[in-house]
Amino acid sequence: MGELVLGRPTFQIKYATSLPVDLVSYMSLVYRAVPGSGLHPSLVAARRALSDPIQSDLDLLHGFSGRLLYYMEEPSMRFQPLRPERRNASFDEFKNFLRQLSPEDYREMAFHSLQRVHQDLQTGATTPPLSDARAWREYVLPALTTASPEDVYALVLDPADLKRRTIGLIQGIWDAGYAADYAKHHEILEKAAELACKTTSQGFGLAFPELTGNRLPAPLVSRLNDIETVTFCPSYYLNNFVSYILYPPQLIVFFAAPEFINRSKAALSQNGHALRHVSETTIDLTDEQFLDALRALGDSNRLRILDLLSARELYAQEIVGRLNIAQSAVSRHLSLLERAGLVRVRPRGGMKYYEIDKKRLDDVARALQFRAGN
Repeated sequence: MGELVLGRPTFQIKYATSLPVDLVSYMSLVYRAVPGSGLHPSLVAARRALSDPIQSDLDLLHGFSGRLLYYMEEPSMRFQPLRPERRNASFDEFKNFLRQLSPEDYREMAFHSLQRVHQDLQTGATTPPLSDARAWREYVLPALTTASPEDVYALVLDPADLKRRTIGLIQGIWDAGYAADYAKHHEILEKAAELACKTTSQGFGLAFPELTGNRLPAPLVSRLNDIETVTFCPSYYLNNFVSYILYPPQLIVFFAAPEFINRSKAALSQNGHALRHVSETTIDLTDEQFLDALRALGDSNRLRILDLLSARELYAQEIVGRLNIAQSAVSRHLSLLERAGLVRVRPRGGMKYYEIDKKRLDDVARALQFRAGN
């Protein structure tokens, strides 16, 4: 597993495989795998093959904590699966840990998942007393997808049943085919994590699209200041679907292992050819411009600005809010990046919008490649 320190001392990027983490991803995909969803056909088939009780619990336990399915993340994250000593934990170790948790622990996890939903929605709502059934109905309504408020209320009133059904669902998914799939695909997942560590960009904002094939979602851009560690985890069935666990201060981002391996093979097969011909490629960059760009890149806050802008165009005040540093400092950083040609500014509605100049970045990369190859 590789590790890179970015921007601030606590902001790290890692690449890893973990059975409990992959299991969360798999269950969320199976939950969403209905006909017409565009997900992998084997996931649709896996959902159809589940017994009626397991399907019912799948819909209930994934269906009361928002569209990001927060509740079923809770048992895995409580296990702390990305700690070095637990990264290679077996299913039995994970299940034994879950059995040791008390029913009250499961109720707390349900409470926490609902609090996360209300935090996202910025409702300001707090967990109501369990004795107030009407308040509970109002509290859970914004978080419901495939569960009813009555079923959710019954679960939190009976935490022993919540524990039994949570462990039962995880065991049921394991027995229904996930165990065989994970053993079959584990080598591919490990290879993808190792390859990603060696070949992907070092900045989060650049690594995200490189690994997932998607732009950085706005909800993640707005929460960067809450994150200390990002772990990219390969998934076998993901395809181009965006999937992540935002559990501050941790962020886990899933990427499609087979597709990434295939893209990397294609890039590696072309790399030698590209190096041989880089000297014949026009690099629209003078030595002075090249040095200006390198100087502009030599600052952690400016790298963080580029990470933010790699997702989409932003106006200056948005960048100030997400970097959590003084506006005057952000203005200086933006001015340096603009003078170096790495970002472009566009006035609109009395505000300045900034975006990356991708051609200039490409020119800088080619200039570095040319010097490395000669």
